[in-house]
Amino acid sequence: MANWIKVNYERDKQVYIIDLDRVAMFSLSGNFRLTLYFDSNQPPLTITKQSQPDVFQFILNYVESTTGHSL
Repeated sequence: MANWIKVNYERDKQVYIIDLDRVAMFSLSGNFRLTLYFDSNQPPLTITKQSQPDVFQFILNYVESTTGHSL
């Protein structure tokens, strides 16, 4: 079952619909910046805890539930 999220990316004023099962890598930096890396030639997408706290927490929960590891 796919896990889709809607992300409003402020810099581009665009909305992205992302299938989390297709993300190649998740990265969390110390200042609460979560970066999603994709398989294809798409640039990485960064989400901050301040800009989108609900999406940020959803992704953290998704990673923990699917891998058993927390970021």
